[in-house]
Amino acid sequence: MPGSLAQANGGSPVDLSEIADKLDRDEKLTVTYRFPVSTNGDTQFETRTGRLLDVAAEAKLLYVSYEGQVIWIKDNEVISLTPEEGA
Repeated sequence: MPGSLAQANGGSPVDLSEIADKLDRDEKLTVTYRFPVSTNGDTQFETRTGRLLDVAAEAKLLYVSYEGQVIWIKDNEVISLTPEEGA
């Protein structure tokens, strides 16, 4: 798929080791992911996009900047990874 490094949820699995290598080479990546949000006991999923900061390959976690905070997401919540625009 053009422009995308990886896609989960129906696509190729995310290779966190490969992504860690890209971050080590100072490549800047943007991640689009599904994030569970609970409202009145119901869990809905929001689609969010943020800058990828780091990965923990063994724990299968990605650390993302979201609204000025660092959050972690699971590898199976990743929709796509793309090079950051202007990077």
